[in-house]
This record gives sequence, C-alpha cells and structure tokens, in this order.
Amino acid sequence: MRRTLLPAFALLAAAAASAQTFVFKSERWEVNDPFKLDNSIPPKPVVDPKKGVINVIKGTVDRTTNQGGFEVTDTRKFSEVTEIIWPMPARLQEAQNNVTRGEPARALDNAEAVLKFFAPFKTIKGSWWTKAALVKLDALDRLENDAATAAFLDSFEREEAAKEPEVATQIQLARLMQRARKGEHDAVIREAGDLLGKVDSPELQARLHIVKGNSLLANRKYEAAMTTYLRVPVFFGSETELIPKALLGAARAFRGMDSPAMRDQKLEAVSHRYLYDIIVSFPVSKEAEEAKKMLPPEERAKAEADQKKIAAGGPLPEGVMLAKPKLAAEEKVEANR
Repeated sequence: MRRTLLPAFALLAAAAASAQTFVFKSERWEVNDPFKLDNSIPPKPVVDPKKGVINVIKGTVDRTTNQGGFEVTDTRKFSEVTEIIWPMPARLQEAQNNVTRGEPARALDNAEAVLKFFAPFKTIKGSWWTKAALVKLDALDRLENDAATAAFLDSFEREEAAKEPEVATQIQLARLMQRARKGEHDAVIREAGDLLGKVDSPELQARLHIVKGNSLLANRKYEAAMTTYLRVPVFFGSETELIPKALLGAARAFRGMDSPAMRDQKLEAVSHRYLYDIIVSFPVSKEAEEAKKMLPPEERAKAEADQKKIAAGGPLPEGVMLAKPKLAAEEKVEANR
C-alpha cells in the first residue's frame, strides 16, 4: 500500500510547491494569482474563495474560512510576509517572449505589471521584482531609449537588489550597451573583457560576449568579433534566447571578413548558413527578421520553407545546425581561447 501512495504524495507535494503562497512566519497561505484572468470582457482576476485575496490598495491579504459553521476572515499585512513561493508569473514569461520576438513596447507593459505587483516585496525571498526589472532593462535596450534606460538604471542602482553581484553586473552591462551606442567601442571592448574574468553566470558570460562582439564588429575587427560571438552557442548553448543574437553577429562578422584574398574560404556562403539557421531555429525572434533581410531571395525562400516543414513535424533538413555551429566553428573558437 505504501508504495502505491508515494507517487500520489509526490504529486500533491509538487502541486503545493507550484501554488502561489505567502509565508507569514510559521503560516502558509495560498493566495489568488492576480495575473490569472477569466474570459469576461474586460477580463477579471480568477478568485478562488478558499485562497487568500490580495488587496493591493490596503496592502493586506484577506482569507475567509469556515469555523464551526461561521465564516471568519483573517487579515495579514504585506509587511508580515517573510517568504514568497510563486512560479514565474505568466506576464513575466510573456515579457521575456516579447523581448525575444522584438516587441519591446509589449514587453514593458508586461514587465511593469509584475514590477508593480511585487514592489511591496522587493527584498522578500521568492519575489519576482528583480527579475522583472532585468527584463525591463532588456526591453529598454531593444527600444534603444537611452534617456529612459539611464533614468531606470539610476533608480535601480539605489535598490537593495542592486547590491547582489549578478544584478550589479547586469547594471554594468546595461551601461556598457549605452556607451556602445554612443560609439565608445574601445572602452566597451576593454571593460567587457575585464568583466568576463569576474563573472561565473552563463547568462552574464553570454551577454558580455555579445556586447564585446558588437563593439569589435563596429571597430571592423571582424575575425575577433566572429570568435567572440561563436563562444556563445559553443560554450553557453543553454542560453537559448541569446543564441540568435550571437549567430546574427557571427554572420555579419563572416560577411565583413570576406575579401578577394579569402575568397577560397567562401565566407559569404558561411554567413548565409548562419542566417539560414537563425530563420529555421528561431523563427519568431527579431534576429530571424533581420536574417531574412540579409539573405538572397532564393535562399530566404528555402529557409522559410524548411522552417514550415519543421513546424509541421517534418524531418530536419540535412545539415541544419539548429542553433549549434558546426565543429569547424567550434575548433576555430577553441583555438582562439
């Protein structure tokens, strides 16, 4: 009997762990998810009467229970919350997807909703405020609105979360991207290189390589840029949302390296291959749209047709890399480590 019950207990534990929960000292209250909406017009939050109801205006959570046939309402203040157990909010996930798809305005709307909700819990364990702030930075970077970015960074740096090493590095990274847009590429290359030796996070490593690669490309140091970009898919392949940026940068670098003296290496064809892979592997990304503009019409049509076959469940076209450069590229990167 015990063996048959264990899977059921495991499922119940998993379900409990995924529920939206506020911890008040020794009490745990499941609360209604304000981001979960019904199908009414306009949509309204879905409310489970058995769970706590969040009152943002009053800064409280109310929970009604039946005690001896009477309904009793308990109230807890936001200031009493000691921990939050909350899966990634759907709107935050959508904000990340918006950034990837090149929809920064929509990303800002979604990220702002999460920032506003978690603002009273910025420093509480389990809060999504910091992650939402970083997604907002990504959206502002996509918009290239340096005035708005600078104002947000100034505010962000005053938050307690900015003292965390990874967050502090993200802020430094955002400022580097601003400086790159101002043309300070030599300084960006140098400082990005310095930061690479100080961070362990694969995501930050990948982002720094892309920023450094962008400035190397702007300085027409094409081979160095290519090597820098390709370190992302080769060594940080799990950072899938950053790979199309790296592949697009590599394609541009190969195109810049192409010259009569290197014609035997067919670098333009190599560049086209990377552009093809972006379209096939990351069809909804902003980089896919850029790749389509760079490919000749016949090759673009082939990439789009192959992508549709894959989306329909067809076999992969022969030789498609699907976000992983060929071994030759890996060897090239490894040789330049």
